[in-house]
Amino acid sequence: MKSILTLAALSVVTALGAGNAYAYSIYGDSAGSNALSTIDSTTGAETQRFSPGKGNGRGMVVVGNVMYYTVTGDSHIYEVDKNTGIALGSIQTQNASMSTIAFDGTYFWTADYSGTNKAFKIDPVTGLNVATITLASASSSMDGLEYFNGKLIGNRCDACGIYDVYDLSGNVLQSAFINTGTRSTGIAFDGTNFLVSNVYAGTIGVYSGTTGAFLSTLTLTPKTPGNSFLIEDLSVDYGARADTCGGVGQPPCNVPGIPEPQSYAMMLAGLGALGYMARRRKQG
Repeated sequence: MKSILTLAALSVVTALGAGNAYAYSIYGDSAGSNALSTIDSTTGAETQRFSPGKGNGRGMVVVGNVMYYTVTGDSHIYEVDKNTGIALGSIQTQNASMSTIAFDGTYFWTADYSGTNKAFKIDPVTGLNVATITLASASSSMDGLEYFNGKLIGNRCDACGIYDVYDLSGNVLQSAFINTGTRSTGIAFDGTNFLVSNVYAGTIGVYSGTTGAFLSTLTLTPKTPGNSFLIEDLSVDYGARADTCGGVGQPPCNVPGIPEPQSYAMMLAGLGALGYMARRRKQG
């Protein structure tokens, strides 16, 4: 059984929501190479890359210090430390093949990559599907899906550049909210704007979170010359997003985690001891 990380375990973060006005990290999982990239949001420079080699990379979610990712034809959601690339384990799901992946503060959302237009809401502790919905405007093998402000946004098929907004039951709220006009895959919400991977162009398109209008293009530069990008899915840190968790006035994430490191356990023990002494002093 995996433990549930609290906000304290995720460390202190600053809520996102200013678009590209300041630097934050964008994370991506590349097709084929399964390269897990960290990218500067203002320059497009890749600052870090891990290559776990699990298969044909697809989904990416980052919460706090953990990257969660998927590969095609695999029922697992894998976990690595986003700072070191050290493997932390995996979550066994009920789904044969998953593409894009998102997080709502409690559950994962992922699109079926086995040929349907279904999306699955997954319990991160048990790996079980707690809901299965049909994305009404999608056809099959969608590889762009994001949760934002109590809704979903997703593309219509594999590398489709048209993204529709849905409620959490799969009903269309806004048709063709974003149209990139090119082959686009993963989508992330930074608290203000949407970031869309133009998978074959090596760029990220930035679109308004309120109107869907195109704002700018971020050209990606690999950390090592000769490396290339085929980024399937994007993520920012959900732990720093006000619409999921960790933002100002928001509750902690209910996040699947790994057993707390010894230092964190010691911190909790210390806080418990301080609380006990404070109660004793008050009683005295």
